[in-house]
Amino acid sequence: METTCIGPAPDLSFQLAPPLEGASELGGTTTVLAFCAAFSGSVTEELRAELRGLGAKLVAIHPRGGLLIAPDDEPRPLAPAPHLWEAYEVRRPERGGPGITVLLVDPQRRIRFRREGDALLPVEQALLKALRSAVASTRGIGRRELIVNAIALALAAALLEACATEQRKGGDSPAAGGSGLVEVPLIVNGQKRTLRIEPRVTLLDALRENLGLTGTKKGCDMGQCGACTVLVDGKRVDSCLALAVQHEGRSITTIEGLADGDELHPMQQAFLDHDAFQCGYCTPGQILSAIGLLKEGGGRNDDEIREGMSGNICRCGAYPNIVDAVRSAKGRV
Repeated sequence: METTCIGPAPDLSFQLAPPLEGASELGGTTTVLAFCAAFSGSVTEELRAELRGLGAKLVAIHPRGGLLIAPDDEPRPLAPAPHLWEAYEVRRPERGGPGITVLLVDPQRRIRFRREGDALLPVEQALLKALRSAVASTRGIGRRELIVNAIALALAAALLEACATEQRKGGDSPAAGGSGLVEVPLIVNGQKRTLRIEPRVTLLDALRENLGLTGTKKGCDMGQCGACTVLVDGKRVDSCLALAVQHEGRSITTIEGLADGDELHPMQQAFLDHDAFQCGYCTPGQILSAIGLLKEGGGRNDDEIREGMSGNICRCGAYPNIVDAVRSAKGRV
């Protein structure tokens, strides 16, 4: 999930190795913060070029330390900074947090963008996805901010790939000569289900192909349209970008799990009452996203509803009715 224009950033202080106060290194620059489980320091020249054009620096933070990466310099190691995880309200991956959390802090020390993700994508695909995602999620902002958001997403994908490489080096790959399948216990719509799948299977494909829950739709398969939205522990997730193996033991809710027998969920009923759909293909994702938005405390007015639902595309153009439906369901979700 991603958000934009969040608000003031907490104090950003860390120690370089050898010890130096690192915050002075970032004065007056755009800063990309990337919190992840591990980071090898491998950043492609293409991403360095994007950082160079933006005038931004990257601070990659993992539990054992981190790296400060300027566009034209060698990475500089950082001492462990546990206070930053708390200050920026980032859950550590080993404690059930996302695979990576990326924040964009502007020169005025305001957080302008935040994205959590756990997908593994080639950098080239991720950059294309980032640009498209930024266009879809940054209506009404300037070109510079559009580029800023795109770079943050691209760096997130690159760091995810680096994290995966480090994990594979640590021996997490399936044993040679084995079937390559792993058992993944999930809690889907309140029921415990155990799947035997390849590690590369996305949560979307696991739900549709292995469990037969086809209400979760495959649209763009790139995290752009929101048709695949499900709730994981009550939070919205693009299931086409999430690996099933990374959701072991977590509670997943799909559109099939909302109704109580013949009684529809209040959000489902609101969509019916306000005719908030036409072809209906995007509707399951719209409904799950709307529920997640209200559970997150958003949607206090129509502008917040439109902003909070901007990651879900309705190609039929039923947006006014969708806003009406979400507004009417407040207080009942």
